[in-house]
This record gives sequence, C-alpha cells and structure tokens, in this order.
Amino acid sequence: MNLKSIALLLTGCFLTANCITSVVSQAKADDEVRFICASGFDPGANKRFPTTYAWTPRGKIAVVRWKYSWFNSKDINPQGRCDDVSSRFQTAYNNQSLRYITTGTANGQGVICTARQEDGACNTTLLTLRPQDDPLEILSDLKEILRGRSTEPIQHSSGKSQVYYQIDIRKFLQTAPVEKE
Repeated sequence: MNLKSIALLLTGCFLTANCITSVVSQAKADDEVRFICASGFDPGANKRFPTTYAWTPRGKIAVVRWKYSWFNSKDINPQGRCDDVSSRFQTAYNNQSLRYITTGTANGQGVICTARQEDGACNTTLLTLRPQDDPLEILSDLKEILRGRSTEPIQHSSGKSQVYYQIDIRKFLQTAPVEKE
C-alpha cells in the first residue's frame, strides 16, 4: 500500500467517524427536553403572551401563560417572569427533581417547588407566588397540567397544609397536547 492510499484511507475513516458522531449528537439533541419562554397565543383573550413551554421532540407544550404583572411592578414583568421560571423548570428537569411538586416558602413568600421524594424538602423553586395567589390552587392547576389532565396552561393570575403531588414528567412530555402555531 502506498502513502497516498493510506492517506485516503485515513481521511475516509476520519470523515466517517465525524459523520457518525454528528448523527449521534443530533439524535441525542432531538431527544432532549428544553423549557423555554416564547410568545404564545391565548385564544380566549385573542392575544399573545409570554409562555413557559416544554419543548420536546413532539413540539412545544404550554405550561404557564404569563398574563399579569407582578405586584403592578415596573421591574418585574411577564416576560422576565417567563424567562426566569422557564430556566427554573429546566434546572429541575436537568437535576431530576421534577418528580414531586409542592408548596413552600422562600424569603417570606409562597412558592411552588420540586421535591425528590414525598415529604421531602423543596429542591428547586419553580415559581414565586404573589400574595393574592392561592398556593394550593396554583399547585393543583400545575399538577393537572403535568399529569396531562389539562389541555390549557396555568393562567398565572390568581395557614395552609403542605401537599405533594407525584409527577411522571416523561409521560407528560409524551402525551400532553402540542401547540400547533
């Protein structure tokens, strides 16, 4: 075998290895779930709002639609809340704590958070609630969405015992309705 043949053989092997690596990397990326904030259409209001989505290989699944300002604050707006909460959902998904959701308190405010086990401590805060929000109502709404029983995202607008709901996040991501637009 001459030097030119060896060089061609090595080049072919290198290109084949790169192609295989690229295909495997793309397949892995296609299977990944990302929580993102994007504009979503609310047919009831006939308007677009920042929306926390689970982006899956099947498409985007609306989780929370951010319609209202926070305490009428100029600093905290629906877009900022959407960006922040979407990132928190991603963190919980990545650290595999999105198994149970519950209520809690952080910095004196009500929160919805994840727990690794029933009766476990809050692991990742998903969203901070406004004083007028009913933590158990928001938790129940989120549970219905993540269990695939609700086809609408939470419309974040609205001395309590702590409740834990077990979530099968994989089932939710496989069966929840996907938004078409």
